[in-house]
Amino acid sequence: MYRPDLVVRSRRVVTRDGVTPAALHIRGGRVIGVLDFENVPERCPLDDAGDLVVMPGAVDTHVHVNASAAADGHVFEQTTRAAAAGGITTIVDLGSAGRPTASVAALEQKRCAAQGRCAVDVGFCGGIAPGNSHELGRLAKEGVFGFACAFGSAAVDGAAAVTETDLRTAMPALTRIGAMLMVQGELPGPIERAVDGQNSSMGLFDRLTRSLRGGRKYIRFLETHPKEAETEAILQLLELCREHRTRTHILSLSSSDALTPIFHARAARLPVTVETCPHYLFFVAEQVPDGATAFKCVPPIRERVNRELLWGALSGGLIQMIASDHSPPRAEFNRIKSRDFSRAWSGIASLPLSLPAAWTIASARGHTVSQLAAWMCRAPARIVGLERKGEIDVGYDADLVIWDPDAEFKVDAATVVDGRASSPYAGCSLRGVVVRVYLRGNVIFHRGQPIERPMGRLLVKQSETARR
Repeated sequence: MYRPDLVVRSRRVVTRDGVTPAALHIRGGRVIGVLDFENVPERCPLDDAGDLVVMPGAVDTHVHVNASAAADGHVFEQTTRAAAAGGITTIVDLGSAGRPTASVAALEQKRCAAQGRCAVDVGFCGGIAPGNSHELGRLAKEGVFGFACAFGSAAVDGAAAVTETDLRTAMPALTRIGAMLMVQGELPGPIERAVDGQNSSMGLFDRLTRSLRGGRKYIRFLETHPKEAETEAILQLLELCREHRTRTHILSLSSSDALTPIFHARAARLPVTVETCPHYLFFVAEQVPDGATAFKCVPPIRERVNRELLWGALSGGLIQMIASDHSPPRAEFNRIKSRDFSRAWSGIASLPLSLPAAWTIASARGHTVSQLAAWMCRAPARIVGLERKGEIDVGYDADLVIWDPDAEFKVDAATVVDGRASSPYAGCSLRGVVVRVYLRGNVIFHRGQPIERPMGRLLVKQSETARR
């Protein structure tokens, strides 16, 4: 047996079989043994984590780095350092918000920007856009991990959304090449009806007040994004999945009304998987203050009853995973701070807080660190095809997060996220403090110390090599 060049041990190591005392033998950046706690060769470097939890590094497969030019390397550095601080060792970039990576040229531009600037490993998704069907096979050959799009109503910040016609063109091609479609959306009809109804119910004074003070009331914003808009989009998507048998992943599920059709689709063995986000599991609409546009996202944060149903679906396996949908403002928005929900940026930046936010509310409901690892490590890696990520086992990358699930901290508004956006978590007390993070056996984060040189690699699907 090969001698390890590092051993990491703890009395609480999270493996597929549960939480157990173990010594993890690491060599060449991979786990070569999951052995008894006392099994440490003489003179071998040892990280004894004691009673801290050692879990697979979290895998976040829904991140918008929001870098669009080759000169935007600092955006990748900023984003991936935030990920490392949150115990996330692998991210998948779904493209800039509203601007999918819809061509090989756009993908190469992203890779040029990211080259040598990433603190964690980074994979990329291609994008579905009107008229780009000829690019799908080429993007797949370039090793993207899926194809993302916004379906239905206008996508974030005015970008064109994908229509049913676009999906009918793209999905047969994706089925042929075995690629996954990743979709988020709302249909415009229910939104338009909600806006019309809201306007017709207002008197002259209310309309005047709204025009003078702006759309600061969260309830007004929520009313213009009813559950029907999201649920009807998912119903259409499921029908297309049934017709074309394309592997389909539903992004950022917010509407609990969509759970029943999703249940029937999975019962019929359609190739459908589902994610929700920490902010849908943590916050409730009743607690969002007026003018607090840091909470704005699409689909929106909904009522308490809706949150409880999402938790039930996650616990029961109907929702398989949690991903951040991290989306801080692009550079041209980073100095715009609006208290008007109709004007503010649509997106929540949360990479360094996703794990503790999810754990805070999961632990309060009696869930375990093993379940958290399944939702935030194993399932995301398996769904997108990251073969050596998301688990602690022989042959897997030695990506580890060492954290204290019992420690609490208060989120400081001055230091959260990555400097580009305010956070809805500011001022919240969260459980779960990240102490150290390993990427392929190298420490990339140690609490209280600056992160050293970037060690992340650019990942390619179905390839064991990384772009350097």
